[in-house]
Amino acid sequence: MVIRPRSPRPARKPDGAELELTIEKIVPGGDGLARHAGQVVFVPHTAPGDRIRAQVTATHGSFLRAQCLAILAPGPQTVDPGCERFGQCGGCQLRRLPAHVQNQLKTGFVQEGLVRIAHLDPAAILQPLLAAEQTDGYRRRALFRARMEGQKVALGFLAEGSDTLVDLTTCPVLEPRLNALLAPLRETIAAFTTPEQIQAVEAVAGDHGMGVIFHLLQSPSGHDKDAMRDFAQRTGVHQLWVGDRRPGRFSPLVTDHPLTYAADGFAFGFHPGDFIQVHAGQNRRMIEACMAMAGNGATAWDLYCGIGNFTLPLSRRFRRVTGVESQAGALARARKNLTANRVANVTGLRLDLSDAARLHAIAASREADLVLLDPPRSGAAEVCRQLADAGPRRLLYVSCDPATFARDADILVQGGYRLERVCPIDLFPQTRHVEIMAVLERG
Repeated sequence: MVIRPRSPRPARKPDGAELELTIEKIVPGGDGLARHAGQVVFVPHTAPGDRIRAQVTATHGSFLRAQCLAILAPGPQTVDPGCERFGQCGGCQLRRLPAHVQNQLKTGFVQEGLVRIAHLDPAAILQPLLAAEQTDGYRRRALFRARMEGQKVALGFLAEGSDTLVDLTTCPVLEPRLNALLAPLRETIAAFTTPEQIQAVEAVAGDHGMGVIFHLLQSPSGHDKDAMRDFAQRTGVHQLWVGDRRPGRFSPLVTDHPLTYAADGFAFGFHPGDFIQVHAGQNRRMIEACMAMAGNGATAWDLYCGIGNFTLPLSRRFRRVTGVESQAGALARARKNLTANRVANVTGLRLDLSDAARLHAIAASREADLVLLDPPRSGAAEVCRQLADAGPRRLLYVSCDPATFARDADILVQGGYRLERVCPIDLFPQTRHVEIMAVLERG
């Protein structure tokens, strides 16, 4: 027996070591990848071809993480990020790359997931990415972190991978109405009886109306309530709600006007805490594309239906539709939207989709021409296992994470489905995120 010596493991660089690196590519997650002495190094806020000086922030068995200290020579396809907080704020990762390069990267993220995780050949199924025409000023929903730093109110987003608050006066991706709220929000928080109680402020802009939620550590005083009402009046905020430590518990303080957005000919009403897509234009394009993929028929199910973003459009294309949602508030808004839009062929069902037994019973007891599922970022592994056992001929999967989609697609393919088409869409320009619309069929 010949005993060969092991190859020496790369030396582990201690935290704080400085390295000179050249970024080879951007990986899913948005970090730049470089190599040093046999180890992979991940560096956020970099671009392919950048030559940088970086500082190691964490060591792992086979890779390092580092932060960029200086760009010694920029990559050939870089542009001015156009944001004074880029590199500090964790909100955007790709601002130094032009839109067409971002689109290529995001298509690559989807392609890599299909190959590496789902073990599928994307050549015949991957469609061109639906790029966004508006790449700044689009974000209509944001969660601003807030805290007192001495006598000053800090308000903004968290730094990448940390709880450090990056104070913002403006943000280029925010819808202009939300940018205009930042200064008045600071003034209002500073006027609180105990400004230290502030945790975060959630803000959303509909096609009609703006909403804000103040997340506090304790119930506000009468003085604080007056300050918030004055803020709403000065800024044109139509819905102002207050939340405390209890998760999901919000009390309305100002309800001057409903919040709505329009898509596919429907008006969708929502509350400030409801999930809606951040890019209004791309949401309309996504619905249009999904409905073209969905076709028509007798029966459709919309799983994780929320306030009905896909449920209502499906009602025009299928004779009977069932929208399934676990959150009571969102389902109540979906039912209200059905009534307001005079839709009578849809049933709303409250169901925890992690409950495998109930899900299996529903899937097995009713036939459907289509099941549409739009799960959270964690995906829908258990739902996909049940659909693989008892699902319909056709599935339409909308995903906000290429990795969990690829995992779930593998479950469905192993269960007898065939992945027919995958279409990426950019709902978050300037960031690492990419959405996916995919059609799967039996046999």
